[in-house]
Amino acid sequence: MQNMDLYYDFSGQKFGYPLSLSINGFSRNIFSRQSSLEISYVLKGEYEAVTTQFSYTLQERDMIVIAPFDLHMLHKKEPNDTGIILTIHIDFSRMADSMVGNLHTGFRTAVCTETRNRDSYIQLRNKIGELASELMAQSNDLYHMNVIMMEILHIASSKNSFSVDDLPLHTDYHENYMKAIKYIDSHFKEDLTLGEVARQLSFSTSYTSKLMKRFTGIPFVKYLAYVRVRASLEVLLEGRESIEKIALDYGLPSSKAYTEVFRELYGIVPSAYRKQFQKNMKYSEGEEKEPMLLDGEQKELLRHLVEETEEILYKDEQLSVRKEGDDLLLTIENGRIQIDTAPESGMVLRISKEK
Repeated sequence: MQNMDLYYDFSGQKFGYPLSLSINGFSRNIFSRQSSLEISYVLKGEYEAVTTQFSYTLQERDMIVIAPFDLHMLHKKEPNDTGIILTIHIDFSRMADSMVGNLHTGFRTAVCTETRNRDSYIQLRNKIGELASELMAQSNDLYHMNVIMMEILHIASSKNSFSVDDLPLHTDYHENYMKAIKYIDSHFKEDLTLGEVARQLSFSTSYTSKLMKRFTGIPFVKYLAYVRVRASLEVLLEGRESIEKIALDYGLPSSKAYTEVFRELYGIVPSAYRKQFQKNMKYSEGEEKEPMLLDGEQKELLRHLVEETEEILYKDEQLSVRKEGDDLLLTIENGRIQIDTAPESGMVLRISKEK
């Protein structure tokens, strides 16, 4: 059983919202691949990140950015370690295509620490801190969270330039894909096949298969299973129906199949997900449920993200100026610092670059 002691989940998927954040002590020992952007930040312990390009041991306060469609695995360095990790997912399937750009070239998988990709690390850590602060305050302001989410995407994109002019034209090909998606969203509880979708839309099966693979990055069968499991979340969390019944009601052949897909998406079995969610629910005097909130231990784990902000004010090849709390930190290479004082203006700091 996974460690659920400090489990927390803000799942935007429950509202059709692309941004999700979770805190957990899971150890994922299987490779996964998704179309979303994933950022994992180690709050406690050590985790080993394994990708097709590299493996790296993440220490406390290190993070890794996982690009969409990159195969990866993230597990505890020691099986019995009491590690805790914070994970953010930005699900592009819940955003308009025109807001996304080219997922295959727009992002890259990278480790970000105090010494590796430091600029991105500082900026992402600050934004994660802003998001944590928003959740701690229980305001969950939609527009503020939208700003944080888009800034995270901009930082994680490695500043890859992607112009609006580079977006694909709104072609018949794209329109046909949207027709297929809408049909699936309306009929996913049925015994749906790729051939049935193609037949209903007057497309060939091979053409429909190419549409799905091109725009979702995964085969039709897997996409359909993901849609079914995501749609079942509300019923699952209500806790009235068995896993077997939920699976059958939402088009999965068995509780085993449902559990396998659920674990792929969320890294945890559905029964444990529901149990912890209900454990974190509080009830008012009128027996009305209140949303899952961060508890004292979770807030303490996140506190440094909220309080230890660091802002890059200026940077070039020889000079960087950063704001850390109320302090300004200057880093200079091959340069000269001159300090002038004048009664009327106080102290003036002049920095000259060596020629």
